[in-house]
Amino acid sequence: MLLDVQYLIFITIVILTSTIILKLKILDFKGTIISIFMGNLIYLVTGIEGFILVIEFFIIGFICTRFKFKQKRKKGIAQEKGGIRSWENVIANGFAFSLFGTLYFFTNIESFLAAFIASIAIATGDTLATEIGLLSSNKPRLITNFKEVETGKSGGITLLGSIASIIGIIIITISSWIIGFSFNNYSIMAIMIGSFLGIIIDSVIGATIQAQYYCDECKKFTELQVHHEKKNKLISGFGFVDNNIVNLLATTIGSGLSILIIIMF
Repeated sequence: MLLDVQYLIFITIVILTSTIILKLKILDFKGTIISIFMGNLIYLVTGIEGFILVIEFFIIGFICTRFKFKQKRKKGIAQEKGGIRSWENVIANGFAFSLFGTLYFFTNIESFLAAFIASIAIATGDTLATEIGLLSSNKPRLITNFKEVETGKSGGITLLGSIASIIGIIIITISSWIIGFSFNNYSIMAIMIGSFLGIIIDSVIGATIQAQYYCDECKKFTELQVHHEKKNKLISGFGFVDNNIVNLLATTIGSGLSILIIIMF
């Protein structure tokens, strides 16, 4: 009976939170609906602790996306649709959350819990790297050859963005400990290393196989297949590998590496 009451309270909180998400335009309608189902799953398999971490990721992502948004938009490097995330963004980031959280629920193996937390840390760190890195006064360098590239180009990294990503990883890792998740030192190390590798993988995939287009209207490279209601020319990468696919691969692979690190040690 107590569990039923707790779950009812949780559902009420989710509904209120979803209303706020729509009002603040953090997610669009479809993205909000998907996030409700995903949040419900994460609560059921990891408890309120796991749900709190996911909410923390959403809050950090929202704040960083809106931080100096006008400045980013003026430079033409701001998120599309005013920073509103779609259902594709939710699934791309939330797939690994749900996968490793569910595996932990059914197996009670600590490495899956570590991977769950690492996936959230990767998503948080990557968001910070992008949104804060865009504000760097120095031009980014392509991770594969360290040559200067235009701000906003996939695979480009900055010192500011890299520091921000590490801070994001640390925030999620410490938060997981504060809210009650228990780990040994090897698991904490695995979360940190796996998360950092996940962010590097994100940049490498972005620099190599992610679709890169050229917009004749803007006279610049873009990740968007269609811009100004015109189809852009594919310059490099594969058309089906967009930013959402990159995020999905990076969070899943990086989290998987955290498991491998635990097994090795």
